[in-house]
Amino acid sequence: MRKISAALSIICLTIGTIPLTAQSNRVIIDFGDDSGLYADDGDCDDPRFEGRKMGAGLLTDNIGRDASDCRALFMQGRVTLSPLFAPLTDPADINYGDDDGEYANDGECDDIRFTRPDASEVLYMADDIGHDATDCRTAVEAGLSQWQGNSIRMEQQYMFQEEMSE
Repeated sequence: MRKISAALSIICLTIGTIPLTAQSNRVIIDFGDDSGLYADDGDCDDPRFEGRKMGAGLLTDNIGRDASDCRALFMQGRVTLSPLFAPLTDPADINYGDDDGEYANDGECDDIRFTRPDASEVLYMADDIGHDATDCRTAVEAGLSQWQGNSIRMEQQYMFQEEMSE
């Protein structure tokens, strides 16, 4: 019994020190903090992740604001970093997604993963992430927008939380 207990202790210590990186790219995931409305509820509410333990009705203002839940579920393999938020080594590697969004092809990039001049006035929806490819690609190529998908503090000032508290 003592051997099993010692072996489990070594395994737990080893697992606890595994860096949160993708082995091939050595990418570090910044999980952020626990300042979101739904932090510490057992579900990952950060739309940068996907998997079985994701919260319902994800909001873009929860990006980087449910660290404990997302980190724990990530370590358990119950959520993964979405390919739409994969860190880039080359701007040519941007995964723009598709044009299946409600506001696709309207001449404006409505995907929070990209900056835009009027970002503070835009209501970003989690459903638009990866679903406005043509508009976002056009804005990036014209120099009007740039990738910010690796940041947990994306250029966005309008927050649902402010609206909910009024």
